[in-house]
Amino acid sequence: MAATLNWGILGTGGIAEQFAGQIGAGGRAALVAVGSRGDDSAAAFARRFGGRPYGTYQALLEDADVEAVYVSLPNSLHREWTIRALESGKHVLCEKPLGANAAEAEEMFDTAERTGLRLVEAFMYRCQPAVARLIEMVHQGAVGRLKLIRTHFTFNRPADAEDIRYQPALAGGSLMDVGCYCVNFARALAGREPTEVHAIARMHPTGVDEYAAGTLRFGDDVLCAFTCGMTVEADRTTFVCGDEGHLTIESPWLGTRTFDLVTPGGRETIEAGSSTDLYALEAEAFADVVAGDARPWIDRDDTLGNMRVLDQLRKAAGLKF
Repeated sequence: MAATLNWGILGTGGIAEQFAGQIGAGGRAALVAVGSRGDDSAAAFARRFGGRPYGTYQALLEDADVEAVYVSLPNSLHREWTIRALESGKHVLCEKPLGANAAEAEEMFDTAERTGLRLVEAFMYRCQPAVARLIEMVHQGAVGRLKLIRTHFTFNRPADAEDIRYQPALAGGSLMDVGCYCVNFARALAGREPTEVHAIARMHPTGVDEYAAGTLRFGDDVLCAFTCGMTVEADRTTFVCGDEGHLTIESPWLGTRTFDLVTPGGRETIEAGSSTDLYALEAEAFADVVAGDARPWIDRDDTLGNMRVLDQLRKAAGLKF
């Protein structure tokens, strides 16, 4: 079992709050510092979740007690502060998408390899037992020959030009915010990279994609259709279909304990373990990686493959990035 890992968090937004609120649940993580753009926000965060507050990101990186950094900043800042953290001797768990484009992500991994430190993209959903089991069953032939994947991730929040998701300069947009999950899941299920990529999008006046639809082809046999959006009401069920059955999972992104296998013989519900404290699962998985007890759940090739597809999708949709 990995030893307790001392964490610092860069950023004090909503996802940083979720991470900070859960990382201690597994018993192998301690929040020792938080860095923000100002003293007041850092202090307020520290009062709620613990750790020493720092009014700059750089000050946190100079704290010798911090062993690992969780980067929860806007997408456009991932590259700079991940590289700074690595060069400061810290392992890094960086929120998805890892960079603003594939070239940035590659530079970040090159820095990790040069410094001998760990860098993992924080696709928390891939740490869930149900998601891992579903991918395993597909690869083992549970639905026969895989043919179709239908997946989507949308939420409905009032469009606000001040929201980082609506700012092109911060690498916002629905494809980057939630479409990245759909792409990652489809690639994991297919077990390879797509050979064709297509996308269309509804553009928001700020210049980002407010909602989008895309298709991926994996060779001659596997097709994927996905949708993503920031102002859309919909469920989040994913369907994985083959010639002998299909799998359905209702909430792969935010936590579920079960999924269903449907074949001509009937429906079976698969129980796949707890999905509570999802960020605690992620923090523990990262501690295992740092200790050398496990491989990253998202490795360099997986992250770079996903970023390259996101670049292609944004280009196909007419987005500037």
